[in-house]
Amino acid sequence: MASFFRLLWKRPDTRKRWALRHRNEPSVREVADQLAFEVADSLRQIIPTDALGPTIRHAILEDFTTSLRTAKRRGGELKGFDLILSLPLAKMISWFIQHFPTSAQWYLGEVMSEADKQLGIPAQVSGEALRRSAITNGDLDTQAAKEFFSRLVPRES
Repeated sequence: MASFFRLLWKRPDTRKRWALRHRNEPSVREVADQLAFEVADSLRQIIPTDALGPTIRHAILEDFTTSLRTAKRRGGELKGFDLILSLPLAKMISWFIQHFPTSAQWYLGEVMSEADKQLGIPAQVSGEALRRSAITNGDLDTQAAKEFFSRLVPRES
């Protein structure tokens, strides 16, 4: 919203092309708000979550595989904190959870299932690694992460 307002009102080169005498700051702010709402409302058409989800899934599994190789080279048992995601991937996961929580829940659940089947990483371990990365290296706050992952990660029996 603020960026639309700056573009429409604060920049003289842009403002002189469309501003009429009867237009004032409040009316420009209203237009900027409407534009911002339109973009937010169109986000699902702009960002193809059906392509983004599998891409994130693939990247997570690749990072988990790399973490497993590193843990095996050290000869130790895999711990939850051994599963490391790259910084850009952690930020992308955090963004995905914040903006498309339903899609994120489905795709991250699929990641946890595939990590268990393909890599032998229990869902609790991969889920904890995803949660930790989304908080530590992403922009997800602790409470939002707790709520999101409480619905996603199976409880240990």
